Amino acid sequence: MKRFLAVVCCFACAPLCALSLDGESKREAKLFNSFLSSVYALRSNDAKAFSKLQKTLALQPDSKYLKRLLVSAAVADNRPDLAAEYADFISSGENTADDWSVYGAYLWKKGDLAAAREAYQQALKQSDDLRIMFQYVTLLSGMEPAQAAAALEELASGEPDFASPIYTEIGNLFLQRGDLNLALGYFNKAVEAAPLDPAPRLGRGEVYEKASQYFLMLHEFEELEKMGFGNAATYSRMGSVFLLVKDYPKAEEYFLKAKADDNGDVPSAYFLSLLAEQKEDYARAAGYLKESADYQTSASKWLQVSFYQNKLNRPEESLKTLEEAYQKFGGNVEIGFFYALALNDAGEYKKAARVLKGVLQTNPTYTEARLQYAFTLESLKKYKEMERALQTVLEEQPENAAALNLYAYSLAVRGERLDLAQEYIARALAVNPEDNSFIDTQAWIYFKQGKIAEAADLLDALPDELAERDADAAYHKGAVAYERGEWEKARKYLELSRRKNKEAAQLYKRLPPR
Repeated sequence: MKRFLAVVCCFACAPLCALSLDGESKREAKLFNSFLSSVYALRSNDAKAFSKLQKTLALQPDSKYLKRLLVSAAVADNRPDLAAEYADFISSGENTADDWSVYGAYLWKKGDLAAAREAYQQALKQSDDLRIMFQYVTLLSGMEPAQAAAALEELASGEPDFASPIYTEIGNLFLQRGDLNLALGYFNKAVEAAPLDPAPRLGRGEVYEKASQYFLMLHEFEELEKMGFGNAATYSRMGSVFLLVKDYPKAEEYFLKAKADDNGDVPSAYFLSLLAEQKEDYARAAGYLKESADYQTSASKWLQVSFYQNKLNRPEESLKTLEEAYQKFGGNVEIGFFYALALNDAGEYKKAARVLKGVLQTNPTYTEARLQYAFTLESLKKYKEMERALQTVLEEQPENAAALNLYAYSLAVRGERLDLAQEYIARALAVNPEDNSFIDTQAWIYFKQGKIAEAADLLDALPDELAERDADAAYHKGAVAYERGEWEKARKYLELSRRKNKEAAQLYKRLPPR
């Protein structure tokens, strides 16, 4: 940057001979002031620099130098279209190396690579400026890597002080092209030219990594560490290698080193959270993700944090995380889906329905979301809308067992169209005959049909663990036992379900006293 500013300063002085400041010419004074304002704008990267240069050119329309500055500024802003009307500076008078290099950069940005190469060759005939050489070689690397390498090697032989970075550039060129052997050869030359230069050793480590020679890669990065050049990037990559060979303590050691060097290092935060999860240390896993540099922009990390909070038995905290994420990421579909699940778990069915409706408007083919929407509508007793949602799913996936079961269960709960309910649950069981929730639905249909013995046989076969975690299943067991006059059995299951199930609470009150 310092060199660039020095060049600008020199150019700023160049036209002074043509700008008289003797006070006799207002036009010349105005031109000088306008030019000076443009130069200051360029120095400070002011967004108005281009427009200031245009105003200056309007005062001296034939200025080759001002046109070149405009082309250079437009190219720097990645707007070659703005440079087009000023690119004719190259046809005005004699051209310097800087004229040709700016024109070459313009042609390159336009995509005219052949003409750009010729322009850079013209520049190099007049100057051995390393900056122009590197631009030229970078251009060649996109066209003829062998020619680029030859040009760079010639430069290295004439500039021994720059040999290591030049050989490193050649190595990077072939590394990008996937020619690992040639890349390794040039990185070796770079290390030989400057043994303490970290760049070629890093390149050599990348070659070993791409060649799956992980222990050689580790050795290279360990050498960098000994030289004092270890950093978050190398440490996290070393940790990844130790993960591959399942040396988890060593992996964690290096990921922690990466974190110590850069607390927000993204790869180390991700892997440290996985290692903490493996130890069931969910609080630490969530903490690592929250400290990651990309946490504020990564919807998936917010989801993962909410998962860890659930694992810590903090459902309210998990729900709050999902709510914030849903607002933060503008209704992200995946966030919305899991947010709705958490709302359903919290019994906030109206809010869950609104969220799921929004998810489906964004992604109408999201079957799992439509199923959850149907479940939510069933909980809200909006049965017609629920049935429309399930019919949409079944039109696309006639054997979707979860949809068939929900449809059958809803009909059974209402005591409506029990023949249709039986048809649907039979289809669901045909897909998954061992699903306990499907068996529970079949038992409840039997109960509603008055087939108490058949219902009891199925419910007795279900494990008590299901009743302990599912209030509806516990209610079904209790209701069937009640119908059979098995009061203590009924009391056991109704006691489990009455705090979450209104029907269970009402039936519990009707039990005869002990």
